[in-house]
Amino acid sequence: MIIGLTGSYCSGKDTVAAYIVKKCGYKHYSLSDIIREIMNKKDIKPIRASMILFGTQLREEKGNGILAKKVLEKIGLNDNFCITSIRHSDEVKELKKRKKFTLINIDAPQNIRFARMKDRKRPGDPLTLEKFVEFEKKESQIEGSGQQLLKTAALSDITFVNDLNDMAALEVRIDKLLKNIENKK
Repeated sequence: MIIGLTGSYCSGKDTVAAYIVKKCGYKHYSLSDIIREIMNKKDIKPIRASMILFGTQLREEKGNGILAKKVLEKIGLNDNFCITSIRHSDEVKELKKRKKFTLINIDAPQNIRFARMKDRKRPGDPLTLEKFVEFEKKESQIEGSGQQLLKTAALSDITFVNDLNDMAALEVRIDKLLKNIENKK
């Protein structure tokens, strides 16, 4: 089975993925890791702004589903995987070619996500709510090779609201989510 995670800035995608890996033994792949690998080979520092630009250029040159194609080349057919950083609708189309693929949109209220972003202190993250909102708008294109977060979210099978800052309670919610997915397969 492949569980794909998409979602807005700081919604908790990596936290959910880490729990799925720990609890269920899934292997984790991030489409952003594909971008990082290529950038590192070209001696380009992988900070958020340059990664977004590089990812867009890569999609323009090799097709909008290229990151999903590359990750599918790395994974087997029989294991369970959790794939994160799905940010373009054509990536979803590529992943849906595999049987037993479920796309989950992870979201949380904007004020919670902004607070999480400020707490994580990653280089290149916006420092103000205004810039945060501006970045989100840029990453929500509806056509072309740039990030299409809203369009990708609209293709999800399930929306999961991660508005908790209590890990134990979040794990209970994730367990229910996983059971629901398993029952549908």
